[in-house]
Amino acid sequence: MGTWGLIAGGMMQYAKEIFLGMIAPLTIGVISIVYLSIMHKNSPEKVTSVIIKSFAGKMIFYAVYFVYIFAFYTFNPMPFILSFVGYFITLHIGEALFLRSIFK
Repeated sequence: MGTWGLIAGGMMQYAKEIFLGMIAPLTIGVISIVYLSIMHKNSPEKVTSVIIKSFAGKMIFYAVYFVYIFAFYTFNPMPFILSFVGYFITLHIGEALFLRSIFK
């Protein structure tokens, strides 16, 4: 949330687009990491199948999210897309590093 404040503070006209591009990857990333850590504690042998299922679920959710955002909101799409891609990549790198740390 702090990065959104920093970025949107400099570009107030795009604050809504940047927030909408950030909130979905952030929410899904946090939920995914929490769920994977719980799954790893309870049954580590199922983590791989959970990762595969969660990836498929994420892609479906993101597709629905994009359709919803572009169908029902009027805004500049470029800041939204750049924000989404930036947070998506960053949070997936964080998730990969988290997975690496729990498997060591």
